[in-house]
Amino acid sequence: MSGFLGFFLRNPVAFEARAQLESIGRARRGNPAYCGAAAVLWGPHFPDGGSPSPSTIIGDGSVHNRRELATELGLASNGPADNILLREAFARWGTAACGRIHGDWHVAAWNPHARSLLLARDPFGNTALYYHVAPHIFAFSSSREDLLAFDLAPAVMDELYLAQTIVSWFAYHGDRTAHASMSRLPPAHYLQVTPDRLDKHCYWRLEDAPALRFRQRADYVDRFTELFDQAVRERLPPSGGVAATLSGGLDSGSVATTAAPMLAESGRRLSAYVSTPVYDPRPYVGRGMGDEFPLASATAKAAGTIDLTAISAATISPIGAIREMLAITHEPEHAAPGFFWLLDLFRTAARDGNRVLLLGQMGNGGISWDGDPTSLPLRHQFAQDGAMGMAKLRLRRMLPWPAERLYRRVRAANSFPTSAIRTDFANRIRLTERWCDDPMEGPYRPCREQRLRFIRPGASKLGGLYAEVGAATGISITDPTADPRLLEFCLSIPDSVYVDPDTGVGRALVREAMKGKLPDVVRLNRSTGRQSGDLVPRLRQFSGDVEEALAEVAAGPGAAFVDVEKMRRVWTQVQTEDSRQALSLSASLLTRGLMAGLFVNGFGTRY
Repeated sequence: MSGFLGFFLRNPVAFEARAQLESIGRARRGNPAYCGAAAVLWGPHFPDGGSPSPSTIIGDGSVHNRRELATELGLASNGPADNILLREAFARWGTAACGRIHGDWHVAAWNPHARSLLLARDPFGNTALYYHVAPHIFAFSSSREDLLAFDLAPAVMDELYLAQTIVSWFAYHGDRTAHASMSRLPPAHYLQVTPDRLDKHCYWRLEDAPALRFRQRADYVDRFTELFDQAVRERLPPSGGVAATLSGGLDSGSVATTAAPMLAESGRRLSAYVSTPVYDPRPYVGRGMGDEFPLASATAKAAGTIDLTAISAATISPIGAIREMLAITHEPEHAAPGFFWLLDLFRTAARDGNRVLLLGQMGNGGISWDGDPTSLPLRHQFAQDGAMGMAKLRLRRMLPWPAERLYRRVRAANSFPTSAIRTDFANRIRLTERWCDDPMEGPYRPCREQRLRFIRPGASKLGGLYAEVGAATGISITDPTADPRLLEFCLSIPDSVYVDPDTGVGRALVREAMKGKLPDVVRLNRSTGRQSGDLVPRLRQFSGDVEEALAEVAAGPGAAFVDVEKMRRVWTQVQTEDSRQALSLSASLLTRGLMAGLFVNGFGTRY
């Protein structure tokens, strides 16, 4: 996905900046695809022809329902490239095209006669689209780096956004980014910009999916299998190499074992990559799985047409990977502890000649939802939580929101002990109060709300992150478990379908659907995998990088936001202690704190 970049001069005052903006754009992207008096757009160049349209339409990404779309547009199903399909769809249907296209895509359309710009983004794909709006100039890009290069506004940090990342508060950010002057177009939205208006529209809401009821449990499995197979097949390119991440879990295993036989139909094999430890992870992960290679190997062997590669990332510094990710994304991220293997995996898959990398990232709240506690048979609820636990859950859910918010404020601690945030910074922005005021936080939300917290479009930044990291490492990223039609189905069915009525075991839907595909050692496994399980000894291996980063944060503006002394105490513990707590603190406090501090130190620069 090559992405695009552009700007729109909204009134005559801005025209004096045109030459400079165009010069910057040309330096980064070469010759523009469109160059007009009020707007300049860089993106994929199209050949002449196509449907007549008053707009210049630049579309980029992949279209998954290309046969269906091509038929509706009167085009040869195997003829036009995906960006041509995007252009033709928006030329024919305008904004109504958003609801017709399935895939990982984004579009920019400039109408010089109406002096209007349209930006649109897929419902749930791995794409990114950022913009800066000012009275005189509107600029946009699929890359934060490109947009920052225009230097259209002073660097102002969104401090709440930064704090939420430091303390791992999974807030819904909507259009917010760490840069107060830069917005993110959320998934399932389009934006219309004119000289005097900016209108954002949501064209699809997962939470609006209606309830769906079948007569038998087997009917849910059959429909799930049909939708899941479709989601995987549509994401496989007709030629070229295809890769997948593979762990010991249900989500990636389901994707891989479904994709492999489909690729075999055209004589191709699936390349799969699994993160493996360099050091013994057992002292740090307890009963969890610190090495998922054995289960991933069982999955690959059962499929028969999967070539499995272990990614140890043995020579990659966790701190060096954090610095590299900041240079790519320009934001601190929750997943800081695992960037060393993520970058190595993506690059290895690209070097091996793969065009597409399949993920199973959205599975936990969707295809492999564990089931709400109240969906367990009563005997299992009692065995798990006891009578008091069962009563507390139900009573807390019955509390009206004002009472629940008051309860949280009374009981809330004010220190965030497992994060690196400075207490005075947290107090200054009233972080605890704001956390208590977020209705999506807390362990007692209704089942549907709990799931939407993870799978609502825009709830996770992972789509944009994977798009930018994929572009930086040279591979396209797509996720069948994030297919909108599949997620609608998974959210619409009774929660009890996800729980085995005899055993009370969760994730029953995908376990049942994967009978005969996943080996039972994987399909029935209930141990939780822990990637980066050997993070503690890896940090010791690159202790010089940790010391350098701590000193750098302590000497810079980042020290006003993260507690360097607290991080140093954890680092001392990490260097000497082999325990689960050492791993937990190295992930939640040390590496996330260092990423946040380094981000603040480099804010307003190019890292």
